[in-house]
Amino acid sequence: MRILIVSDKLAMVPTKDELDTALEVEQVTQALMALGHEVFHASFVLDAKTMGEQILSYHADLIFNLVETLEGSRLLHLAPALFASLKARYTGGNGEGMMHSSDKLLAKRMMRDAGIPTPPWVEPSDVGPLSAFLGKPLIIKPVAEEASIGITDTSVKSFSNTEALRHELAGNAHFAETFILGREFSVSLLTVGNEMMVFEPAEMLFVDYPADKPTIVGYEAKWDETSFEYLHTQRSFTFSEDDDLLLFSLKELSRRAFQLFGGKGYARVDFRVDERGNPFVLEVNLNPCIARDSGFVAAAERAELSYEEMIALIIKG
Repeated sequence: MRILIVSDKLAMVPTKDELDTALEVEQVTQALMALGHEVFHASFVLDAKTMGEQILSYHADLIFNLVETLEGSRLLHLAPALFASLKARYTGGNGEGMMHSSDKLLAKRMMRDAGIPTPPWVEPSDVGPLSAFLGKPLIIKPVAEEASIGITDTSVKSFSNTEALRHELAGNAHFAETFILGREFSVSLLTVGNEMMVFEPAEMLFVDYPADKPTIVGYEAKWDETSFEYLHTQRSFTFSEDDDLLLFSLKELSRRAFQLFGGKGYARVDFRVDERGNPFVLEVNLNPCIARDSGFVAAAERAELSYEEMIALIIKG
């Protein structure tokens, strides 16, 4: 096939997560070429007419969507929406699913309404009493960012009074979520035709973390290869029989959450599990990173899929 990869336009001075996207484009290109496809590349711009004309000029059989940042995550849905308007085949989530999942507050409301457990949270617009959130650890998160941007150790904090909490959320760019003390997991999923493949859950292990250090997969843990967090956060697929019921629950909740946001393409669902074994969905990531060192690829490898085989399933859809 003629395949057009569409990805983010790199900034003049790209950040570590942006450089990772460039590496992802390179690796996906190599895999597609190894599979015998003709590959082209275009950077996505927020000009529908120009972008549409450029896409059509390639006469591609398929668009491989690697657009991961548009005004943070606020406008990510515009890429698949444009592809659909051009009646083009494309990989990954659809516009509606991307719009709903990329708005963290909307996504949490949808999960709550669907009966999918997600940690309790406070929105900037909440006007009711907030006493239930005082004196306990909260994690302050951006409403519309991906790749753990804005998440550091200082994001985990507690508040003794309502005024301080409201001040923290002033500006509407952040919300406060109950920090679930316990374990962290992710589950990767991939749809091929009418079949949904649910890969083995992975647990993030926080090795030799000091007792007073938050166990989170923040920006440093994902992108700063020299940091303590990166070096001491390890992915594991090894579990005891005692975890069988929990792992089954994580997979079923992941399936439900993915379906809630369209169930198209591929996704990674992130969880925290409290000290009593109760799982909570943190977020559903449609079109997660598929660079060779990513969690999604690690899960696919556990299912005995090579990188090229995984890419072949993604484009098969």
